[in-house]
Amino acid sequence: EWRRPPNDLQAQTVGGGHKAIHDDATAAKLGLSLAPIHGTVHWSQLTPLLLEAFGSAWFETGSISVHFVNMVGHLQPVCAFLAKPDPSKRAQQLDVWMEHLDGRVVLEGTASVGLKPNEMVTMAQSKIALIKPVKGRLLFERKAAGTKSLEPEPAKIEFDQVIGPLFPFTHRRKLKIITEFSPWFDEQAGKNSPWGRPILPPESFNQIMLGAVGGAPYVRWPDVPGDEWLHQALGGRTPVGLFGGCEVVLHSGPIFVGEEYLCTRELVGVGETPKAEFRWTRTYLHERRSGKLVAEMTLQEMQLKSSLQ
Repeated sequence: EWRRPPNDLQAQTVGGGHKAIHDDATAAKLGLSLAPIHGTVHWSQLTPLLLEAFGSAWFETGSISVHFVNMVGHLQPVCAFLAKPDPSKRAQQLDVWMEHLDGRVVLEGTASVGLKPNEMVTMAQSKIALIKPVKGRLLFERKAAGTKSLEPEPAKIEFDQVIGPLFPFTHRRKLKIITEFSPWFDEQAGKNSPWGRPILPPESFNQIMLGAVGGAPYVRWPDVPGDEWLHQALGGRTPVGLFGGCEVVLHSGPIFVGEEYLCTRELVGVGETPKAEFRWTRTYLHERRSGKLVAEMTLQEMQLKSSLQ
């Protein structure tokens, strides 16, 4: 069915001397006809399809991996699709995609249940495998693949706490405008979920693993030796960024509202296109009290070259 997702990140704070690409004026300066919606917002529109195909098990051992193709503006109608599942299989992977009214593809990729990363080929895995070696060094993406974050970061999403500077609204507010609502996400009705407590919707997987959540500091990476000249030349400025693709694999879900987690990160790929530099970062989400691995996210962040002249 067709849905009209909102752009709820107009007020996103990203630093670097500029506003986010989700801001109308910033998007216009970059020559875009619209300010794009945050890509993983579309994941919640897939909730009914994922539940129909995989059942509640998707929130425990599911995955979603997509490449963002064409942007979507505020309240533009889009429709989500998922390939027909094989009812005889408990573990399987299916194609997923989304379209504009005119048929243009918004996103494309895969969704699965019951499969580990080494048991399937996802959209993100395919993209990372195609990265060409970089000649010399990139200007914005200075760290090498294999670099790890310096320390674990706390992460927790509560109903009435602003999620963070990257998501300047409360979780309760998000649920009021979410594209596809489920009672399992609700504070009261969620107590009747299969797990006896409210769970995070698919789009919130990215929120809790992106960083600076619930008052936590931003991720810290090792300094790159010899880059003092670059920091001085840029004067704190950074290029405008956007997502190229995103994957989340649930190892031992669901991810719960109010649960304390820890995030660790590793840079798994860097590269460039004619218009952007990019990095692929893998974030691991562990339950704080038990240490178990709950989920992992592999995210492609694009840095637009033309935005920093």
